[in-house]
Amino acid sequence: MKTKYLLLILYMAMTNTIFAQKIQVIDKSEWLCIYNYEFTQDSLSRYSLKSNQMVLQIGSQVSKFTCLTYFIMDSLYLSCGTDETAFMNMIRKSKNSVRTDLMAQYTVYKNHPQKGLMFFMAYDDQKFFKVEQPMRINWKLDNREDTVILGYTCQKAYTSYAGRNYTAWYSTQIPLNDGPYKFNGLPGLILKISDTKNEHCFTLNSIKKVKYTQPITFTLNDYIDITAEEYTKIMKNKMARLFGTLQSGSVTFSSEEAKAKSLHGLKARNNFIEKF
Repeated sequence: MKTKYLLLILYMAMTNTIFAQKIQVIDKSEWLCIYNYEFTQDSLSRYSLKSNQMVLQIGSQVSKFTCLTYFIMDSLYLSCGTDETAFMNMIRKSKNSVRTDLMAQYTVYKNHPQKGLMFFMAYDDQKFFKVEQPMRINWKLDNREDTVILGYTCQKAYTSYAGRNYTAWYSTQIPLNDGPYKFNGLPGLILKISDTKNEHCFTLNSIKKVKYTQPITFTLNDYIDITAEEYTKIMKNKMARLFGTLQSGSVTFSSEEAKAKSLHGLKARNNFIEKF
């Protein structure tokens, strides 16, 4: 049993939990940005590069950054209304999109629940966690260099955040002070940002002005308040639990080689974007 199928089982379990919750429309997209998120999942191996598609919806008041899988799931939920059977059938049909790595399964809201705040949301073991933080990132602008990304002239900026040093490229031609993950506050959209070790990198693939109604949604729930440091610990514990599940023999594999590969894949997920 490959790790991706285990992730599919976990994902399907999560859809059942989310369907029981209430989803609230808090804004609508004015801009839709698709980023490619590349990261080295194993801090001890530069060959452990992974890639995920991430979505940034920017509205007039709120922005939402999440993995493509969650974005699709929310869209399907809204299209199905209260028909849980139809929702689950559509999820199964779209299972080829369920390839989001565990380290990228989160959602970041900016200017929500209040202006000037970031709301980081993640799900684990039928629990919803949240981290509320101020939208305060200190940047150092560097106007000596520029580059072109997707046809937009970009300037360079630097920052240090959560244990890593970053270089960002932003464009004042897109006057949106937003970007991928928690990054914000520059005088233009961040088109690319990477830590100096190139272990975590977000690159804009596409951007478009939304000309139709595309809701920005928020799941109402009883969230458990934690800190960013505590979330990293939760993720490490989650990997350890999954590792134990596979190692215990409760999951059937086609061969010992397949089992060893899955165990190695889980153990290798140790290079989280925030370091504490």
